[in-house]
Amino acid sequence: MARRRLLTREALARHYEPSVDDREITRHFTLSQDDFDLIATRRGETSRLGFTMVMLYMRWPGRVLESGETPPAPILSFVARQLDLSPGLWSHYGRRDETRRSHLAHLMKRYGYRTFDRSAFHDMTGFAMPIAHHVTQPSRMAAILIDEMRRRSILLPSVNVIE
Repeated sequence: MARRRLLTREALARHYEPSVDDREITRHFTLSQDDFDLIATRRGETSRLGFTMVMLYMRWPGRVLESGETPPAPILSFVARQLDLSPGLWSHYGRRDETRRSHLAHLMKRYGYRTFDRSAFHDMTGFAMPIAHHVTQPSRMAAILIDEMRRRSILLPSVNVIE
């Protein structure tokens, strides 16, 4: 028997996909001086742009920028302008997945991010149970959980896990 889906990637897109609204881009993708100092430690323009995008996606929307995924053009252009780089460099970033994974590991350690593992599952279940008695809409409950995971620096898992 087919399982009924309560949530879909489309239903949660606003949580998983960053907005391309100019204000939202400025709010979530503006680099600080500390960011520039950290980015400057990366060798090569492509590496600096890729590292920056991975870092910013971990902050907002709070997930890993997947291998082969291209950020929306307005976001990529906004970030590249801040770095005085060409957004076209992005197409070269994914050639070595080891670099992306190395960047992920470095950023997770530096900023205290953690993956959604068994421990995070138990933490979030404990958080969600009292709330679930009062919130009956699956999409609203998912939004509350996603906000809490961001607050706790837990990288967002797939929509299937949220469901």
